[in-house]
Amino acid sequence: MSMQNVAGITPNALQQRHLVQSPNASFFSDFEAAYTRYQSASAPSTTADANTGSAITSLADVMGLTYTEMAAVRGTSASEQSAYAAILDRAYREGGMQDPVAFLNSLTPQEQDVVQRAHSLADPINPASMSQEGAYNLLLPDGYQVDLNQDGIEDVGAAKTISFPPLDAPEQVKQAWLTATQNMNEGDMLTYQLQMHTMLYGVRIDDLSSHAPAATDQLASYQQGVDKFLAWLESAKASIPAEQYARDYQFFSEMKRLLA
Repeated sequence: MSMQNVAGITPNALQQRHLVQSPNASFFSDFEAAYTRYQSASAPSTTADANTGSAITSLADVMGLTYTEMAAVRGTSASEQSAYAAILDRAYREGGMQDPVAFLNSLTPQEQDVVQRAHSLADPINPASMSQEGAYNLLLPDGYQVDLNQDGIEDVGAAKTISFPPLDAPEQVKQAWLTATQNMNEGDMLTYQLQMHTMLYGVRIDDLSSHAPAATDQLASYQQGVDKFLAWLESAKASIPAEQYARDYQFFSEMKRLLA
């Protein structure tokens, strides 16, 4: 259910927690089928799926690797994970994704609390105050998001998040990113994620970008962005710490090589 590899590269646990992709055309039907098998496997009289012959004994098979990694980080209990999965299954089966704000409004306060905790939100859910995108993303497990207005910012409830690579990035970009960050600590990975995102979308001030966004589905946008950063790095070499220069030069040179 979640991104397990990109062009043969298997993400490590840290990378997996930060991978985001758009749900494809079969996502919802695949989820429903997996959830049905999970429920059947959980019943005392059933140990395997009759169609595939393989037992599904964990919600990880339903919710995906990224959600599972994040649930472990957050300390989400098994009962809370199960309750959230049941809410998602209802949303997908009952047409809730056609109007996610209305679906969230239909939930009981206790169910809204489950969704809030699933996404580790600080404030209680108020569907009336969020966008359709924000509501939609609350009804997707970690690892999946949509950017309905294609502004490079994903609303999750009332929160705003960014991700890199973008949801529509070419496979070569995803492969390059996983290779370049394979042995990186989380702090450095998030720093480069923000820098790469800013290269594409600019700096946002008062909800306006400093420049028109690049074509994020085109490899050339990433190649040009990396070249510009390397050029800036050389021009600023005398004014930045040597360790920072060396670290950034190594990372962006590797990205340039991988994107060629």
